[in-house]
Amino acid sequence: MRGFEFDQLKTFAAVANVGSLSAAAPLLHLSQSTISEQVRKLEVRAGMPLFVRSKRGVELTPAGTRLLEHARRLVALNEAAFDDVRGQAIKGELRVAITEYFRTNEVAGLLVRLRDCYAQLSLHVSAMKSADIEVAYAKRQIDLGVVMHLSSGPFRPAATDADTRWELLREPLYWVASPMLAEQLPQALPLVLLPGDCMMHQVAVRSLEENDIPYVLVHSASGVAGLQSMLAAGLGVGCLCASAIGEGLVRLGPKHRLPALPDAVFSLMPPHPGEGDTVTQAREVLARQLLV
Repeated sequence: MRGFEFDQLKTFAAVANVGSLSAAAPLLHLSQSTISEQVRKLEVRAGMPLFVRSKRGVELTPAGTRLLEHARRLVALNEAAFDDVRGQAIKGELRVAITEYFRTNEVAGLLVRLRDCYAQLSLHVSAMKSADIEVAYAKRQIDLGVVMHLSSGPFRPAATDADTRWELLREPLYWVASPMLAEQLPQALPLVLLPGDCMMHQVAVRSLEENDIPYVLVHSASGVAGLQSMLAAGLGVGCLCASAIGEGLVRLGPKHRLPALPDAVFSLMPPHPGEGDTVTQAREVLARQLLV
């Protein structure tokens, strides 16, 4: 029989999103050994490797990258079909704010899938800084918010606050640069960052200063897309989430003697008191869709 097993595709998509088999296990409510076996069978079915394994997790091969978009679309359609048949299709308007660091290279495709699968749902989506999302959410100016914090250091939320959020994704941060610049970095690291009120800016500067690494801020980008372009052009060194590292950028490794960075953690803001049924249902759907 031609084709792939659906459960294996769902597992594959989850592993690709979080970057490791162990991180996908609690999201899928499966053991790591079960996930490993499903991925192995999928690779056998595909006739080629879909992931490259390393100590930090997994990365997609070219074949895996091609398969991932198909897998995400199929998982989204399956969720929408289930809700529709059970009479739970979402209707109405929803105001959503997402930090632009969240799956930077993929979020547009995600929104297209949501539009196609939930035709009766009118989405109003804004890309905002996490701090601004939290303020807007507290004022009930938005219904759902996806924010970022860091796994360690001063940018972690309070424990009581973190416990009420729905964690969607955790991925490593990397120092990145163009391949040419990475070959020979200047003694004073040329930094390309977002403005100073961005937590990524602050964590980059803080980590360099704590390790006595000289740097100079050479350019400031207004958004993540601009930051990616400046870095790919060789204008300097910056830090990006793993999913935001596109063509024309390479990770800077141990030979560059740069300090390790914390993980980025993306979460859905907790429900508002007295939240309507439509928003509650949409929250669950959005969380499932964001995980694939």
